[in-house]
Formats: sequence, C-alpha cells, structure tokens
Amino acid sequence: MKMIDNYKNKLKSTLSEKRYKHSLGVCDEAVKLAEKYGADTEKAYTAGILHDCAKGYDTDEQIKLCQKYGVVLDDITLACKPVIHAPLGAKIAKAEYGVNDKDVLDAIMCHTVAKENMSLLDKIIYIADMIEPMRDFDGVEELRKAAYENIDRAFILGLKQSIVFNAQKNKIIHPNTLSAWNYMLMNGK
Repeated sequence: MKMIDNYKNKLKSTLSEKRYKHSLGVCDEAVKLAEKYGADTEKAYTAGILHDCAKGYDTDEQIKLCQKYGVVLDDITLACKPVIHAPLGAKIAKAEYGVNDKDVLDAIMCHTVAKENMSLLDKIIYIADMIEPMRDFDGVEELRKAAYENIDRAFILGLKQSIVFNAQKNKIIHPNTLSAWNYMLMNGK
C-alpha cells in the first residue's frame, strides 16, 4: 500500500488535477476489468495509475526525456506527438517510480497506439484508458458495454474508433494501431 501511496503522491505533483483524476479513473476501471477477466489486479492497478506518468511534460520536454532514457522515436511517432508519452512513460515508470515488472511496463508503453499480439493486461489498460468515467465521445457507451462483455471485441471496437477518428481528422494512423487491428482480425478475434 505504501508503494501505491508513493505513486499517487508523485503523480499529484507532476500531473494536472484533471490528468490525475483521469489516471485514477483508468486505474479503477483497469482493476474492474482485471477482476472480470482474471488478470492480475495489482499489475492492472500499477499500469492504470502510471499509464500517463509522462503526460505532465510538454512535448519538447518529452522529446528531451526520450533522449535521456534512450527511447527511440521514429518519424511517424514524432509526427504523432500526443503518443510520445506512452513509450516515455514506460521508461519513467521504471526509472522514477521503481516499476520493474515487464508486463506493467509493456502495458504502459502500448496504451496509446496498441501493438500486434497484445496481452490481456495490455488490452485492459488500452480499453480502461478509453472508457474511464471522464471520457465522453461518440461511441463511448457502446465501448463501455463491450468492455464488460468481451475484451477482444471491445479492443477491436476501440481500435476501430481510433482509426476512424484519426482518418476523419486527416491525421496519421500509427502503424502499430494498424498492425494490432490486422492481427486481431487475422487471428479470428
């Protein structure tokens, strides 16, 4: 419990109040989903609370911290600046919060753009980030319902919403998102 209090105290000092509340919402949702699907609730809690631990830094700071922590940013990720916080967050969770669990770090790293062959915990954090109570967008209620019926169906729906949203805004769709989408469909999920 002390470690969790440490996470919360540090997050409160680095995130805006709104982002901190979002992190608490993701954490709560992740634990509920972990309980529903038989995943490790402690890992879900840790990944949920820390998923946005790098969000308190502006983009220039994030890029500098990526250099410091050895996060390689390809051209597409650099063109999709709002997703940089995910791979950076995994490094910060390890270096500054003392998280050494590979499953937790992986879930933090892929919570924005996803990846091929996501673990159950990865999917839980991805979906929890999209459905936490503060989220309000077209289709969120359908996604919330799906999340508690079938995690794979919810994950596919979340990917689809992300792809459509970015396409409609003429924004770049990260190749990892497309790889995740294709993987899920090719494997009959």
